[in-house]
Amino acid sequence: MKSVYVLYIIVFIILLASIVIILFRRKPKRKYSIQAEYINGLHALVNGDQETALARLRNVVRHDTDYIDAYILIGNIFRDTAMVENAIKVHRDLLVRPSLSVEHQKTILSNLVLDYKKNGQFKWALSTCDKILEIDKKNQWAKDIKQGLYEDMADWQGAYDILKKNNSVEKMRKNARLAAYRIEQGLQLSRLKQEHDARLCFRNAIRLDAACFGAYMELVHSYIRDGRQKDALKELKKLIQALPDYADIAIDEFEELFYDMGMFDEIESFYKQIINANPKLSAAFMALAEIYAKKGELVKASEYARKVLQYEPQNQRALFFLIQLENKLRRFESAAQLAVQVSENIGKFFFRCKECGHQQNDYFWRCPSCATWNSAARA
Repeated sequence: MKSVYVLYIIVFIILLASIVIILFRRKPKRKYSIQAEYINGLHALVNGDQETALARLRNVVRHDTDYIDAYILIGNIFRDTAMVENAIKVHRDLLVRPSLSVEHQKTILSNLVLDYKKNGQFKWALSTCDKILEIDKKNQWAKDIKQGLYEDMADWQGAYDILKKNNSVEKMRKNARLAAYRIEQGLQLSRLKQEHDARLCFRNAIRLDAACFGAYMELVHSYIRDGRQKDALKELKKLIQALPDYADIAIDEFEELFYDMGMFDEIESFYKQIINANPKLSAAFMALAEIYAKKGELVKASEYARKVLQYEPQNQRALFFLIQLENKLRRFESAAQLAVQVSENIGKFFFRCKECGHQQNDYFWRCPSCATWNSAARA
């Protein structure tokens, strides 16, 4: 009986040992790695596969609802895929969580600003920028995007005030942008028929940036709109004296307008004054030549056109004009000699954006193509 009992004990020990060996030999179940899934989501995002990235990041937050970075990225994907309301909800809901780090708060708020901006909710975006600045007073990103938001809203005074306080921008660039804001503000006032206040803005722009061609031009336009042609001529004279390289553009812009107003004597006298002050200003000589041609004084017109060629022998406009005059005066040999010098590329002046290459005849202080400020240059 004793031997049977011992046998049972031995069998029991063998079975127990077998179970232990089996358990130890069995491979443990592979644990789900949240970090690996998050990294896979990042890789998919970098590769432009937003659908896969979203799926993986959602897996992350299902397993760990405290994974803030994954939620932020989910919101960003929603914004990038035109589901902006969802993006706003995700980012806004994160802000109610307790114990968020300062960096997480700033990151969430920054993305919420971008959400609101994309959704056209500029005032909400501005107030969210202010929350970032409450946390971090020196946050340059928030200041810069606030300035851009004011531009988007066409709130030029707001944009001006932000930039005025920004000491990180080089003074010359800063003043040129401030001048552009003043021009935009002046144009708004012009549309409201408040020409006096508009002119104050244009003059302020010139004080900020003495080379601001657009401000001079708009000042002349404003006086013309107010029916103050003589004041417009005075400002045009100041423009030509301050920016002689732009004289041809200014003259072309306003000459016909002054003719239409019947200011023939005034405009002729004006160009003669300009020539007395600047004897080498070919644009004024050219303008006088065209005036005399219109009056039928072809010999006098020819004399002034030739004065242009004294200073600019390859001036295509003067050459072409003079060829026409010489033919009318039956000076065919002279016309033939001039024709040799004429290029086929007789075109109007134009401006070119220094950033993107956009071209147009009219001056611009903000490129209509790439939205870069103060990028217009003579071509």
